[in-house]
Amino acid sequence: MTTPRVLDHVRALAERGADAAVVTAPFYTRTHPAEIARHFRLVASRSPVPVLAYDLPVSVHVKLSAELVLELAGEGVLAGLKDSSGAEGAFRSVVTGKRSLPRQFSVLTGSELTVDSALAMGADGVVPGLGNVDPEGYVRLHAAARAGDWERARAEQERLCGLFGMVRAGDPARMGGSSSALGAFKAALHLRGVIACPATAEPQIPLSRQETEAVDKHLAAAGLL
Repeated sequence: MTTPRVLDHVRALAERGADAAVVTAPFYTRTHPAEIARHFRLVASRSPVPVLAYDLPVSVHVKLSAELVLELAGEGVLAGLKDSSGAEGAFRSVVTGKRSLPRQFSVLTGSELTVDSALAMGADGVVPGLGNVDPEGYVRLHAAARAGDWERARAEQERLCGLFGMVRAGDPARMGGSSSALGAFKAALHLRGVIACPATAEPQIPLSRQETEAVDKHLAAAGLL
């Protein structure tokens, strides 16, 4: 929630061999854009590893503007951006704006559903939660896009969009969207034999047997079982 706490985490992860730190804007208290810029500058100035901004307004309740991101990128404060905001126009502004930057800057989308579009815009890559369930699918999508085979990229993206439907397996009358989505991802990994236990952390509500069966059907439809 504060710069000193973030720096504690950055130092700890750097000591354990991390190559970079992904940092959100401060949260809980309301933060002025000037304070957000100050936060990233202070973190970057004291971080032993490069810093990437994480634009996650659904959780942080602050949207990083394209102007601020590009300003900090131009200063060398930020090495990259992971954008999970869903604001495609702002994302495109960063992608196009980075072309005039004096140094390398990586722009990554966090959206599972529009990777083909993001790569067509000029994004450098993708960090999708669903990639834990089907990493090979996103590798194929990325390879097709890089090869300029947009028809194959679109087909792979649409298959992944269908698979992403598992995030709605949970009953919204008894659990939130995060419990449903994270529970579905972990259930899918368990069904695929990747992890031994699909439990989510409290206070998230676990999926029922029937809801897990719905996840199983999504995996089967996507050719993953």
